[in-house]
Parts: sequence; structure tokens; C-alpha cells
Amino acid sequence: MNLRQLSYFIAVAEQRSIIKAAQLLHISQPAVSTQIKLLEEELEVQLFERRLDGTILTPEGKEFLSYARVALDTLDAAKASLRAHQVTEVGTVTVGIPGSLSPLLTLSLIEQVRQQCPGIKIKVVSGLSGHLAKWIIDGTIDFGLVYSSSSLSGLDFELLMKEHLFLAVDNSNAEAIKSMCVNDNSDIAFANLRHVPLVMPSREHGLRSLVEKSSAAVGIKLDVRTELDAHELLLERVLRSAEATILSLAALKNIRISHKEIFTAHIIDPAIERRVCVAYASDRPLTRTARRVEVILRELIKTEFNSGWWRFATINE
Repeated sequence: MNLRQLSYFIAVAEQRSIIKAAQLLHISQPAVSTQIKLLEEELEVQLFERRLDGTILTPEGKEFLSYARVALDTLDAAKASLRAHQVTEVGTVTVGIPGSLSPLLTLSLIEQVRQQCPGIKIKVVSGLSGHLAKWIIDGTIDFGLVYSSSSLSGLDFELLMKEHLFLAVDNSNAEAIKSMCVNDNSDIAFANLRHVPLVMPSREHGLRSLVEKSSAAVGIKLDVRTELDAHELLLERVLRSAEATILSLAALKNIRISHKEIFTAHIIDPAIERRVCVAYASDRPLTRTARRVEVILRELIKTEFNSGWWRFATINE
């Protein structure tokens, strides 16, 4: 049974004639007759009686007519509802953004969603990348940005961009760092980091794992004096001590700290590259409303990238 058969059946019932129904539907009479016959065979009842005064519904046909009309009316209502959503997105969307990107993106995302899609209620959750990934899988949040270096069961990743990490230190303590830089562009070799006292996130943090992997590859041990997981506190510690930290330029953007207070050196040999991905639950497709928010988030990231401050970053087109 299909919708075409139901449409043909209703047309014949209303016109009381297969010929008139075919003319109304702009198809051939045999095509209508064939579909009605297939429908009767599937239902195992006779739906029409062919009389001299027309094609008349049997008692079973009259009963089935009410069901057929409900089915088509329900389908029409569904189409109308979906068309309405195409014009105005409505609903609640929860987005996850890692702490280092949250100051850069969160308020702009909320503002843009309210401006472009006033029917959408948006909630932004900030946290460690690993925690966000788990919350996407269990449905606590709809989708989010994560830092990914490997696949995770239950999660699909789409690469948005790659960014390099930098050494950051208070300007009052920058001379020692500058003396280690290999050129006027403030590039510092990774091997030289062994001489720098550091404040870093704990080992469960993705950034720390990435840095430790590079450290092992170079064959040095980092001098981590303090561990803090909140990147705002990392920078506060940098300003209050002789310790430096390793972060992305995005972590400095929109923080209420004057960039004149922080000196940054690009880490090279090797550069530490971090992948920024959008993540979705593998078994839960995004709603149209969530997709709309995702598009806005992607545009915000592209706008920031095109502004020129995000040095040594590459965007995935």
C-alpha cells in the first residue's frame, strides 16, 4: 500500500467513476484501475462495485475511505508543520564549547542566534574537551567543539580547523624567554621549554596530553611547577608568578587581560598542532534547529580566522 494508491482510491470514491478520476488526476484510466486492483488484493476486500450508474463504494470501501482520508490529512499536516520550521526554526539547542574557545565564541554565538533565529533558545556548556565528548554521546548536549587527535566510539568528528600552541609569559618575565627565541619572530624551539617553569592543566586535560606527547618525541622533561585546569586561572597564575604556560592564541582572545601584559612565543621544532573539530553523536542525527546553530557557529569561527589574529591556524574549507 502506498500514498499513490490511497490518492487514486479517494479520487474514484469522490468522482464515482474511474474515467473521471483519471481525468482529474491527469493519468490514464488503466493506471488508476491497476492501482485500485492492487489495493483490493492487498486488503483482500472489494472496495468498489461497478454499476451502470457509476463506480460505487462497497460497505468495506466506505469504511476504508475514512481511514484513507485520515492518512492523507495527517501527511498534509506533517508537511505543513515541516514547512513552517523551514521558515522559522524553533526549539532548544545545547552546544558544548571548550574552555579555551568559550570566551572567544560563546557571547557572539548567543547574540547571533537571537538575532538570526529568535525562535531558538540556546544553551552553551563550557568544559574540558573530553567531558564535552561524553556529554554529546549521552545526549546532555546536542553537539559541540572538541579537540580531537583520535576517534572515539559513539562520536563522529568533522575537522573545522588546526591551530598552533604558544608559550605565554608575563612581560615582566619575558626577557629570559626572548633570549631562547631563535629569531625575531619570537619562535622558540620545543627543546628550550625544559628550561621554563610551567603552570599547566592536569594530565587528564587534552592540551597537557598533546604537549607531553611532543615532549616525549623530543626527549625532554618539562618543568611543570603548578597544575590548574581552568585556563582563566592559568593566565592569572602567569601574571602573578615567573611561571609560563602553553596555550592557543584563542585562549587569550576576549580575556580581560591586556595583551601588553602577556608575551607569546610560537613553539617550533616541532610545532604543537591542535585539531578543532565539531562532534556529533553517531546514533543521533542533529535536528534542523541544531543544524542552524551549527552553521552560525561555523561562520563565527571563519570570521575570527579571517580577521588575521589567529596566526599559524588553518581552516578546513
